[in-house]
Amino acid sequence: MSSKIKLEGVNPAYRTFLALHVSITFLLIIGVAGGLYIWVPFFAEETPRLILQSIIASLAVLWFVFAVFWAPRRYRVTHYYVSNDYIGFVVGAVWHTEVVVTFNRLQHLEIAQGPLERILKLSRLVLYTAGGSTADLVIPGLTMVQAEQLRDQVLHELRQEELSDEPISAASNQAKSETNVTN
Repeated sequence: MSSKIKLEGVNPAYRTFLALHVSITFLLIIGVAGGLYIWVPFFAEETPRLILQSIIASLAVLWFVFAVFWAPRRYRVTHYYVSNDYIGFVVGAVWHTEVVVTFNRLQHLEIAQGPLERILKLSRLVLYTAGGSTADLVIPGLTMVQAEQLRDQVLHELRQEELSDEPISAASNQAKSETNVTN
């Protein structure tokens, strides 16, 4: 990463989104385990109840760890950046991942919102590249205004690229001849 590239953080509401998303997921799983805890005694002995109690307690501890420690840490690490040639995204609470997509590979951009994101007034910018059927880069935790500005910035950089109508082989031959001349 170049020193002139500025890392941009995501909206603070993203921390709340992460905590709520984790909470909803764990509460659904704990609810299923609790339902099994109530249902199992009708046809089983005491041992399965103890196992289910242990599972429910473990899930509650995991939920607490994810909601209280993981979500804020992931929020603090989540950043994106844009240069003249590429867009990058850094994320991770424990393991850090950096994804960089060059503009010449971009095929499609979209702004998406799920129900929870809509409630928190957040959105995500989704970038698709050539050769892929799924999103290659998703930048979450943006306000709608931020997502639109980022999309417009990426589109502006794409429009600035020099395009050639020459066939690939002609452009490749020209690049080789220019390289031979300068050597």
